[in-house]
Amino acid sequence: MTRLADDFVFSQTSLQDYVDCARRFELRYLLKVQYPAVLAEPLLEFERHTAMGAAFHRLVQQHMIGIPAERLAQGIQDEPLRRWWEHYRAFDLTTLPSAHRYPEIKLFARLGKYRLVAQVDLLAVDVGRRLVIVDWKTSLTRPNAARLKKRLQTIIYRYVLVESGAFLNDGQAVAPEQVEMLYWFAEYPHEPVKFNYDRDAHREARVYLETLVQEIEAREVFELTRDLRYCRYCQYRSLCERGAVAGDFAEIEEATSVPEAVSSGFDFDQIAEVEF
Repeated sequence: MTRLADDFVFSQTSLQDYVDCARRFELRYLLKVQYPAVLAEPLLEFERHTAMGAAFHRLVQQHMIGIPAERLAQGIQDEPLRRWWEHYRAFDLTTLPSAHRYPEIKLFARLGKYRLVAQVDLLAVDVGRRLVIVDWKTSLTRPNAARLKKRLQTIIYRYVLVESGAFLNDGQAVAPEQVEMLYWFAEYPHEPVKFNYDRDAHREARVYLETLVQEIEAREVFELTRDLRYCRYCQYRSLCERGAVAGDFAEIEEATSVPEAVSSGFDFDQIAEVEF
């Protein structure tokens, strides 16, 4: 049986894959099966939208490190990207902590004998007071707050920040109550979703995440999901005999997780790594 390597790094996407479909987790992360299936249709629209999402994240990152917005705007050609950029420029950044802002940062924490990574679009910090995780979303749909709260991204990002964020907080341990997470939607700029945090939620997150890892380690068989919605956006759907036609790309972020390089537009290896 294929087991997790001792140096395996869990992420919100890998654990969401496991929760959505244990078989997908096995194929993608344990067996490392490369399967040439389209994630979503129409393919050209999906690829174009993905490329624009990556471009938007790069624009925001460049703006956050000090490149003037006017200069960045000169290179925008696509109408949807220009609209997203205008929506971002109208976003009131003064509502975020201003002492320190870290765009495109990776944080790591321990999860049993493994590591857990959080790839954060923006971390805004007022030392000893507030630490706000911001995630820029370019999906065409806006998930409701109840769904977002259950997603592994929401659970993991806040958890990892508390576990590993002392070095960003002047050496002080980060209290869960200091942490917030904000989802901002480029297509719905006036409808962000914010989640606070507390000690009970942190304790529950620890138990939940450790339980997931223990389940993965103990599994003999990785079953297919019973929820066929997840199969519509899975590269392995025909391999598992769950259909050959991909789902509509406009609904993909609402329906399921996709690989990090696709969902964020960034390569993990191209983003500065920060250890706990």
